[in-house]
Amino acid sequence: MSDYPDLKELKTKGVKLLIFDLDGTLLDSMNVWNKVDIDFLGRYGYEVTPEYTDVVKRVSVDEAALYTKKRFRIPLSPQEIIAEWDKMVSGFYQNEVLLKPNVRAYLEDAKRLGFRMGVATALTRNNAVAGLTRNRILQDFDAVITLEDVGKKIDKSSPDIFIKVLNYVNAGGGSITPSQTLVYDDVAAAAQGARNGGFLTCAVYDEIGCGDPVKWESFAAECDYSVKEFQF
Repeated sequence: MSDYPDLKELKTKGVKLLIFDLDGTLLDSMNVWNKVDIDFLGRYGYEVTPEYTDVVKRVSVDEAALYTKKRFRIPLSPQEIIAEWDKMVSGFYQNEVLLKPNVRAYLEDAKRLGFRMGVATALTRNNAVAGLTRNRILQDFDAVITLEDVGKKIDKSSPDIFIKVLNYVNAGGGSITPSQTLVYDDVAAAAQGARNGGFLTCAVYDEIGCGDPVKWESFAAECDYSVKEFQF
């Protein structure tokens, strides 16, 4: 099992930038998406599988809708699927979503210690900003980058989104490198994408994505650090 990412220790090791996923990493939001998937696919007689969850968690909403339509032969256009999903989560990120336990204290410590911080998420920008704003942490981040911002049909198994966060943070004259950057994510494919870009990685446990003990242990072992629950 990899080590817990103690912030003071990270500082001594030269880590300067922390990049966080949102759903299932900072935000306690996977239950709502799991319910959306169950209810939406259930309308058409299909069930949610772990493989389906793994795919839609790491791709953009446009790619998730296209994948859903093709895999399950849903009689709606991708745009109509997205509209249905938006209806189902319309108020959640604005009015209900909460942080996972101890996240606020962890971020406050990171800010106090001088870390730069960014977000790399597959959420739409509207939902990402709404969730961060509701929990009063939007101002803590130097960059909030979504797959919509990357501008190519890629997902988080590619390092592009993490590189974009890094470049945005460095735009003011910084020189932080991927090896000085730690990426936190609850999806193994996203962590692999970060590793492919030379970033340090931290596996974050979420019951929906990593509930199986063997799956979690394998995911955590592949990363430089792991978080079962944030500590302060």
